[in-house]
Amino acid sequence: MRPQDTQERPDVAVVMAARAGDRQASDQLIRGCLPLVYNIVGRALEGHSDVDDVVQDTMMRVLDGLPGLERPDRFRSWLVAITVRQIRDRWRGGRARLPVEPLDENAHDTDSQADFSDLAILRLALSGQRREAVEATRWLEDEEREVLALWWMESAGELNRGELSAACGLSPQHAAVRVQRVKERLETARTVVRAVTASPRCPDLSAVLASWDGRPSGLWRKRLARHVRDCPQCLLRSSDLVPAEGLLAGLALVPVPVGLTGLVLAKALGAGSAGATAGTGTRTTSGASRTARTIGRLAAKPAMTAAAGAVTLAAAGVVWYTATGSHEPAPRPAAAAPLSPATSSVPPSSGKSASPNPKLTRTPTPTPSPTPTSVSPPASTPTAAPAATAAARVSGRHALRSVDNPGDYVSQSDGLGVLGPVGATSSAATRRAATFTVVPGLADPRCYSFRDATGRYLRHYAFRVRLDTDDGSGILHKDATFCPRSGSTAGSVSLESYNYPGRYLRHRDNLQLWLDRVENTAAYRADRSFVLVAPWT
Repeated sequence: MRPQDTQERPDVAVVMAARAGDRQASDQLIRGCLPLVYNIVGRALEGHSDVDDVVQDTMMRVLDGLPGLERPDRFRSWLVAITVRQIRDRWRGGRARLPVEPLDENAHDTDSQADFSDLAILRLALSGQRREAVEATRWLEDEEREVLALWWMESAGELNRGELSAACGLSPQHAAVRVQRVKERLETARTVVRAVTASPRCPDLSAVLASWDGRPSGLWRKRLARHVRDCPQCLLRSSDLVPAEGLLAGLALVPVPVGLTGLVLAKALGAGSAGATAGTGTRTTSGASRTARTIGRLAAKPAMTAAAGAVTLAAAGVVWYTATGSHEPAPRPAAAAPLSPATSSVPPSSGKSASPNPKLTRTPTPTPSPTPTSVSPPASTPTAAPAATAAARVSGRHALRSVDNPGDYVSQSDGLGVLGPVGATSSAATRRAATFTVVPGLADPRCYSFRDATGRYLRHYAFRVRLDTDDGSGILHKDATFCPRSGSTAGSVSLESYNYPGRYLRHRDNLQLWLDRVENTAAYRADRSFVLVAPWT
């Protein structure tokens, strides 16, 4: 049985009506097929700047060739075959590929041309092994990624083996051999991802990576795989990997940017039809077609998708976008509650919060007099932020004290984020582990990132908070960026994830730090609230 959230196959009657020139049927056909085409092209051209162009060209060729389609019942196989040909034509055309962001560069600006893996992770909120599987696709060769894109759709229930083999121009037996080869290489890439992202990393692997430029590639997959196969430590890290088929089964498609949908409809149906934009079945005036073109131009940059959706909603009443929305985080305005030192900068507090956690009964630890906090000059506040939020931005070394456990501080243990007691009698290592340098957010300078004394950043990985060095990747930059919001008490702050809005840095009852969804309870608000105080020295 196919998953309920996958795209339904087009009805033969719809295909025949579109072939006969029925604009409403053409509109329905485009909207039904576009997610499949977008996902195949996106995965096959991972990191390429021309994904949207190839998708548009594919849909134009499909509509142009529709009158000559003799077997409407084989429309889907025909559609996928055209998609694969367009992908191959783009590679043969010699278009420059958009390089994957190097993992050893320190560019902190959000990439306006995010690759498809980033979009999949963000929009589908992937974590754990599903996230690693997506990241592993970056280590495949171009021809391998083409087969992977089709097999991925087969595993998700969007294609069958006959459609896959027809798209590749192979017999089912030969297609099975190619799919098996790609599956094996994907599994190898997953072990490489585990080894490269491990913290701490295998010392011998670090030596192998000394000459690496930070860009995932098929060549480096082969080199690193040789080390992983012969290294007991690296092999052990990948011992719990689940077969990729199990991860992909039922996985939703990456949503098509609303602007791209509008642009394809406008180009395909023409200004006269003004095709219903991203999901309405209602026809609109020619003004809506102009709006669709405008939205399409905005959609060239993924970060503009949310803004594009807002314009479309206002101009044409896009029901589809309202129902599904984009999971891509738009650039954030200034934080609702600026990260600022508490009124009292003494690290510990003997007083208790008004909303203590009843499950935890820690005794506050006496502490020394703190050094003064370091606060940078006030930063300019975007006009979108309320005037009341304009306050001095914080920078430099600080500690984060828990609101509901005043003697405990954000700290680390074996590379994982925890809440731990720190006091005057604590060791130098304990005090150092609870001190962070506050810097502008790696993914958005209007937010914040927290760096420890060894240069590692506080970030989330599979929603568990941990400390990792900056490898230059866009994913780490987003994972390590937190935007301050109002805390549960005056002078406290909550830290919302940049790339998972609605999830906050929070300690659980076992004092582990996680990225958890919002809960409308006093206990949850206290668990996610911290007071910025002077560093432990």
